[in-house]
Amino acid sequence: MIRCVMFDLGHVLIPFDPQRFYDFARVHQPPGAIEPERCLGFACISRFDTGHITAEEFCFEMKKHLRLNVDEDEFWSHFCNIMEPDQKMVALKRALKENGFKLAVISNINQRHFEYAQTNYPEVFSDFDYLALSFRLYTKKPDPKMYSVPARELGVLPEECFLVDDIKINIEAFEQWGGTGHHFNVGDDGSCYNSRREIERNRLLLRMVSLGMLNLNQAGSVARVDF
Repeated sequence: MIRCVMFDLGHVLIPFDPQRFYDFARVHQPPGAIEPERCLGFACISRFDTGHITAEEFCFEMKKHLRLNVDEDEFWSHFCNIMEPDQKMVALKRALKENGFKLAVISNINQRHFEYAQTNYPEVFSDFDYLALSFRLYTKKPDPKMYSVPARELGVLPEECFLVDDIKINIEAFEQWGGTGHHFNVGDDGSCYNSRREIERNRLLLRMVSLGMLNLNQAGSVARVDF
């Protein structure tokens, strides 16, 4: 029986739109600089997500690689202002909390993105019993530690856990660990409030109803679904 629901943060509870940062960076680069979209391959991204470098070190590395002519405050403002919560997913986790489930966030996220989200969107984090954040645990999904630590803290077994994540390899690792996973397959549309997100949200609601995690009235209150 499922007793604990774990949510990814980026693209699940909070859609991210990194294109906002890429567009900003492109304006502040000299001719011939590397394309901002390639920054996802920078080693400093992973090191910052796992807490192995400071925010100051990360900012220095990013500005150097992208050849950005901006100060730190301007960099952080645009680096962080790329997110907006999905309020229907926020309503979903509230319904699950009302039904007695333990809740956890399981997120590969850096300190600055987390602090920005927590400050600007506190409603996202209310009701959660544990936050498993990569920069605090010094590792990231699909490392099983990201699942086992919150399970241990919340007193639940792997088979009692359900994870919603937009990355398939994270779901596969979670299921190998022993939990029940749901691939929230928004793909490249993860940052958009579009039909794909509606479809995936409704698919998740239907599965939760089928598993007895929600009733039809609760699911209908989260989103308009033709049951």
